[in-house]
Amino acid sequence: MRKAILAFIDFFYPPFRRFVSLHNFRYLATGGSTFVLGLVMFWVAYNYIFLTEEVKVLFFTLKRNTVSLAVEFVVVIPYSFILNKYLIFTHSEVKSRTQLFRFINLQFINMLLNYVLLKFFVEIMGIYPTVSRLVVQVGIALFSYLYQHYFTFSVKKIGGNKGKKN
Repeated sequence: MRKAILAFIDFFYPPFRRFVSLHNFRYLATGGSTFVLGLVMFWVAYNYIFLTEEVKVLFFTLKRNTVSLAVEFVVVIPYSFILNKYLIFTHSEVKSRTQLFRFINLQFINMLLNYVLLKFFVEIMGIYPTVSRLVVQVGIALFSYLYQHYFTFSVKKIGGNKGKKN
């Protein structure tokens, strides 16, 4: 399955070869699929599941964009971890449970950033929620890559290799 997915991604790589390494292209492709899945999940939740402006969840009343964001994260976090662990950062020697802990830590940071920035764009700037979600996600993507590359799935530098990856 891994080989088939990577072969599919690699098929689109040649035009980008001059601009980005294969490893980074794979990360961008899987990150792009995560991004699209998240945006679709947010849109579906916002437009079809939560139809009132305020949603009661247990003892809380939340805005529908906040609940839609939560639905997105419930779907996207496991999907993203699996792609990163088994497709992109396969050479990592960090234990799986440590990777998962670090990944979840990053996701909580991302959730906080998403929540604050989404509230800012929607409630203060008055920008439509799905457009706001798109803008916020693009801004957080670079931070997430650096965090995952250098911390969550870090790879020890070996001899003359100096940490180069495919």
